[in-house]
Amino acid sequence: MRSMIKLTLALSGAGFLYTQACAAETLRCGWALIQPGDDAEYVLEQCGDPGPVSEDATSNGPIGVYPLGITRLDRWRYHRGPGLFPAVVTIAADGRVADIQFETTRD
Repeated sequence: MRSMIKLTLALSGAGFLYTQACAAETLRCGWALIQPGDDAEYVLEQCGDPGPVSEDATSNGPIGVYPLGITRLDRWRYHRGPGLFPAVVTIAADGRVADIQFETTRD
């Protein structure tokens, strides 16, 4: 009986971790959820214009436009409110969300 409880708890924990990993690339703007693959215009409609960017906003370097070979990536930073980490949305050359990351320091 104890082994059944341990197994249940282990599987529940694994399910929780999987759920957290899936939710890591989702940005909430009001009632809308922004995910990789969404159109950049949809992000602007739901989240508004990105906030001002600073040169030292992330440890990866300044946020802005990065030409990488023939690919162009736009990085948009959204301040999500007090107590929440800012989100950086990467827009690929095709005009879709390529990645969503959350900064590890608050404004």
